Amino acid sequence: LVLVLAWGGLHAWIVPRVGELRPQLEAQATRALGIPVRIGAVSAHSDGLVPTFELRDVVLLDAQARAALRLARVVVTLSPRSLWNLGFDQLYVEGPELDVRRTRDGRLWVAGFDVSRGGGDEGAADWVFRQKEVVVNGGTLRWTDALRGAPPLTLRALDFVNRNGLRRHDLRLSAMPAEGQGGRLTLVGMFRQPIFSTHPGRWQDWSGQLHADFGSVDLSALGRQSALGVRLRGGRGALRAWVDLDHGRFTGGTVDVALQDLTATLAEGRPPLALRSVAGRLAGKWA
Repeated sequence: LVLVLAWGGLHAWIVPRVGELRPQLEAQATRALGIPVRIGAVSAHSDGLVPTFELRDVVLLDAQARAALRLARVVVTLSPRSLWNLGFDQLYVEGPELDVRRTRDGRLWVAGFDVSRGGGDEGAADWVFRQKEVVVNGGTLRWTDALRGAPPLTLRALDFVNRNGLRRHDLRLSAMPAEGQGGRLTLVGMFRQPIFSTHPGRWQDWSGQLHADFGSVDLSALGRQSALGVRLRGGRGALRAWVDLDHGRFTGGTVDVALQDLTATLAEGRPPLALRSVAGRLAGKWA
């Protein structure tokens, strides 16, 4: 009887009036995430047992009231099981614009959250990695590194899928760099969290493997973003890497590289090093 009454109230009262609940949803999201959240419009579609909710023009603001994350469209799919667990069956995000910054003091900010340490803003990350599935389609990511003073890097046509189990987190990300800086890049991660961990979003506790595939990379653009101590002046290359992690720390990996027309300066005042073709595999373990 309680389930029937709840189902009837959901379809008869909440679905037709969900647009009027926008201020309450903004307040709830702000409290849950710990940063200001703005929602442009809310609608619901009831074509089954559980309705689907759609949000448009969602904006997350950082500490300086800047738009750290913009979501053009968010579709929330529910199921009886997800309602029982106070979560979503699927969270689909279309056309997000994400801002990632590293400040001069070395702190890393993602969508207004400080993720450089294990503590602090863990609530939002824990909430995301408790959801059954999170899908992002057609996103844009902007990386700004104030610590190194490198030019901003923009990734477009970004697709992301995150599936979470009881102790498992599977992630896949693919994106296109700016025009002329290379081909599509892909990152795939399969991680496990400790059995007694109560914070699924604390990546510092994860163990598993990360795979990266860069089919074509402009090495000069990559050199402006890296801190290898080598100045890359030109060339193109391809890279595949498998990296092992244990509780958030790199413990080993394998890298396949293929470089063409490489021009690099190893130290100031030295003549540049030019190589027509380089290919090989590097593998190792770290204590």
